[in-house]
Amino acid sequence: MRFANHTILRLAAVLALTAASTSAFAQSAEYRRGYDAGFAAGQRAAQDDRRGGPGRDRLRIEEASYGARGAMCDARQAVRQEAERNGGVVVAGNHLCGDPARNVEKRLNIVYRCGDSQPQRIVAREDDTLRLSCYR
Repeated sequence: MRFANHTILRLAAVLALTAASTSAFAQSAEYRRGYDAGFAAGQRAAQDDRRGGPGRDRLRIEEASYGARGAMCDARQAVRQEAERNGGVVVAGNHLCGDPARNVEKRLNIVYRCGDSQPQRIVAREDDTLRLSCYR
């Protein structure tokens, strides 16, 4: 009889510990899901902030050409990528779309807008640094 009581007590203790650990694991898994969801939301918000997402006017490159009289190249994609990567900072140079006019000083012409605002035109000489911004 004593052996039976001792076995029942052990079994009850094991069941109690199993129930407690299952509950703790469930809470831990729920906590992890909440943490992951919050982290993902923060990452999205940071990306929106860098890209000029919700709540800010988004910077849009409408035109970008680089070169000298008659020898120009379309730098729109390179300017867009550089502005996104560097927070609106763009350096005028041959890295944008090659050297369309050797041994001639070139210019970078950009037309951009912020959201639905009027387009803005900005010009820089070769090797100058521009800061495109939607803040006034």
